[in-house]
Amino acid sequence: MEENNAQIQEIKSNRKIKLISFQIFYWLFAIIMMMYFRNTVFKAEENIKNILQITMIIIALSIDGILILFKKIKLEVYKQFIILASILGIFYFIVTPFGNGTDEVSHFLRVFEISRKYTNIHMQEDTTFPPAFSKLVDYKNSILIKYENYINEFDAFSMNSEERRDLINEYWNIKLYSPIQYIPQVIGVTIGRILSDNIVVIGMCGRLTGYIFWIVLCANSIKLVPNKKTFFLILCILPVNIFSAICISGDTVTNAVCILFISLIYRKVYLKEKINKTEKIILLILCCMIALCKIVYLPFVAIVLLLKEENFGNKKSLKNFIIITITLSSIVGFSWLVIGSMNLANSNSASGEQLKFILNNPFEYGMIIMRTLTQKGAQYIYQLCTGDELMCHAKTTVYPIVSYIISICLLMSLFVNEEKKELQINTLRKVWIGLIMFGTSILIVTAIYIQWTSLAGIGKIGNEIILGIQGRYFIPVIVLSIFILNKTKLETNEKHLITGVILMQLPVLFQIMNVFV
Repeated sequence: MEENNAQIQEIKSNRKIKLISFQIFYWLFAIIMMMYFRNTVFKAEENIKNILQITMIIIALSIDGILILFKKIKLEVYKQFIILASILGIFYFIVTPFGNGTDEVSHFLRVFEISRKYTNIHMQEDTTFPPAFSKLVDYKNSILIKYENYINEFDAFSMNSEERRDLINEYWNIKLYSPIQYIPQVIGVTIGRILSDNIVVIGMCGRLTGYIFWIVLCANSIKLVPNKKTFFLILCILPVNIFSAICISGDTVTNAVCILFISLIYRKVYLKEKINKTEKIILLILCCMIALCKIVYLPFVAIVLLLKEENFGNKKSLKNFIIITITLSSIVGFSWLVIGSMNLANSNSASGEQLKFILNNPFEYGMIIMRTLTQKGAQYIYQLCTGDELMCHAKTTVYPIVSYIISICLLMSLFVNEEKKELQINTLRKVWIGLIMFGTSILIVTAIYIQWTSLAGIGKIGNEIILGIQGRYFIPVIVLSIFILNKTKLETNEKHLITGVILMQLPVLFQIMNVFV
């Protein structure tokens, strides 16, 4: 009895030592970061520096509190995600001025126009906006704009002027995006239009509803998936994912829908569960949404071929479901592609010439892809986690080492299994998944080459490298790797990986805070 008590006391003592050691390491890291930014980055008056210092301490305390909470209380993984995403989202929300997200102004113009179009029952699109929107465009293009500009000139963002300006040049490419992928933000913007005539307030409402939608879908994805929960959690709390989700963007819905769809298919294949009628409808809706959001992700629909007879009860039901799903999503996707191509041809005539170049020079285009990967491959890894996505139009600098550490954690989490059971999937199906990943990646870079690299002033027809690729476009592609890397078990503590990703939020958040000064 005394021996057992001694062992219990020893375990408790070891836990205290580990906790104290972690606290010392954490606060040394946090203090070094704070001192660095106070002395070298924040070139402001002393009182502003003090306010920023207090804000940084609050952020550091909050993140430390989260980590202690997770160590003390055993929470389900999806609940951990909700807590993390909510708190980190608030920080990213606050320290990223509205309009400073990647292409956020263009997306906001599109969302506002969709809200205005359908609430006013005026089905013809209008590209003219009050002068307040032009001011937001000016803010976006200037690296000198700080938070105090928004505060001092808040009234200038009011839409009370009857004057209208044509801003088609600001969002012509965003018109290619289907209204479906903006539904959550449109709801928020419509509510904001009822509450206020200030576009900053309206935009923030759009941000809020979009982020809530993203959290709900990602949390359900983590809850649904029976294995690889650690991987899904880390993937969803990547700084680039949170940053993209809190800003008005088409990727907020696209990435969340793709992740939910993959997690549901993975669950059915892993557990060999039967798919009921409700789940069939959900899968069909998700497939159509993926096709509408971005046609380049249409190959994802083909993972329904991983489903087997046991998931439906008989071969006929399986075949009917696969045929209906692939056919309907293809029709929906290509129908919108035709509509979008008409808009693209009207706005960017060079896109047609770029497409002809690819078709006439397939081998040369293959070399362009290889050259792009050779020259910019490291940058895409950097962007996948943080990088240019958090640059706020050159207002901040994020250390590449932060991205690489998070990338390593993400990769290691891919090999962590919460269950001893392995996914039963043969080599042929793994090859099929690999082809989907490869094909989708080619479609992504090709779409960017046609739409963006062809623009005068950015690239040219037959440009030697592809310009405009962003790492976050490949996040849904990475998720598919759970079907391939399923037998390797990494002997590591998944809590350490999650802690590492959370800890790496500190330098990212501190860097973004530079927009205050």
